[in-house]
Amino acid sequence: MAAWCDEIILITETVPAEPTNENGFSNPLVETSNPVFCNKRSISQGEYYKAQQAGKQVEAKVEVHCVDYAGEVLVEFEGKRYSVLKTYEPPDSDVIELTLTDLPTTAETEQEGG
Repeated sequence: MAAWCDEIILITETVPAEPTNENGFSNPLVETSNPVFCNKRSISQGEYYKAQQAGKQVEAKVEVHCVDYAGEVLVEFEGKRYSVLKTYEPPDSDVIELTLTDLPTTAETEQEGG
């Protein structure tokens, strides 16, 4: 039986009402945090190596209740920010698994052309 003793913060980013400031620069996105209970899950070797082949690093996996998750792509878990790499919702279940990866660094974003 799951303990639901861990906490994850689901982060939603939205465009501000005023997308640019008086100087014409973009205003930062507005973040909304939603702390929810979760269960930390183990990462299988197969999942770890499959992600490595795709050039990704699986850092953590958690499960949250489906009613709490609204498609957020950013989370904070154990004091660190992650991106949601993939989700999995087992059939006939009220939980969804979130596989987490490190956020890309500025250098990685620039290499990708972002």
